[in-house]
Amino acid sequence: MSRTRYPEYISRFLAAAINALSYLPLSVLYVFAGLMSWFLYRIGRYRVEVVRENLQNSFPEKSVKELRAIERNFYRQFAQIVVEVVKLRTMSFIELRRRCQYSPESVDLLDSYYDHGKSVMIAMGHVGNWEWAGASYPLYNKHRVLTAYRPLKSKITNAETLTMRQRTGNTLATMKNLPMEMFKLRKEIMATALIADQTPPAQNAFWINFLHQDTPFFKGTEVLSQKFNLPLIWGGVRRVKRGYYQINMELITDNPRSHSEPGAITRLFASYLERDIQNQPESWLWSHRRWKHRRETS
Repeated sequence: MSRTRYPEYISRFLAAAINALSYLPLSVLYVFAGLMSWFLYRIGRYRVEVVRENLQNSFPEKSVKELRAIERNFYRQFAQIVVEVVKLRTMSFIELRRRCQYSPESVDLLDSYYDHGKSVMIAMGHVGNWEWAGASYPLYNKHRVLTAYRPLKSKITNAETLTMRQRTGNTLATMKNLPMEMFKLRKEIMATALIADQTPPAQNAFWINFLHQDTPFFKGTEVLSQKFNLPLIWGGVRRVKRGYYQINMELITDNPRSHSEPGAITRLFASYLERDIQNQPESWLWSHRRWKHRRETS
């Protein structure tokens, strides 16, 4: 989950330690998560000011008491997601399916496109456990799943992460190579999945009013869905309780090329993301410096 560069011997040690921890039951790992949450929030103060500012700007209607409750719950759930990602390395597919439930409507939506020989694109955000959700896609999806990712700086950590993400059947492509991979696989019935709420450079973004703020979004989701004429589906992740998630697939647009105004599809995607954040505000990745850029003015 981190892109920090470490010496390779440290990366090897961390990879071995994480692999060993992944064999522990989740009930034990959640004890570690409780300690981690306390340390990150109370002692290390990990990005507390960033989280606090993001929450205040996103929910100006909420009281300080309400914002602090979301803040505390964010750190609790963030730590739980960390240990859940550790567990993903050795979790059985049966267990993953049990903990990531797809609504019947979601399965029907995906199946209807596959049965008609139609590829799709799935957009999601850093809501709930996005790693578990992404890993579960091939377990429910008849489509071959192509997932975009950002390479990590450490070769060892990157290789371990790719192995974890591929073990359920995902085909992976870097964000840079994604268009070429989509072109190579255009004759197959694909579901291309990507996390679309990361922060792009200010000069190459669609700017959307999102959570009461002028917010840049990558153009890739909109551009690729139109280029390949792929129905765009929102992959929502709702936390039901600790360690259990509901995955909801909702059609954003069946015909992306019918949206001629630049940024129109991105605004639609952003509206689904904003709705899910408002429904479970503690479940988004508030520690991300989402608003570090400002729109350039001429």
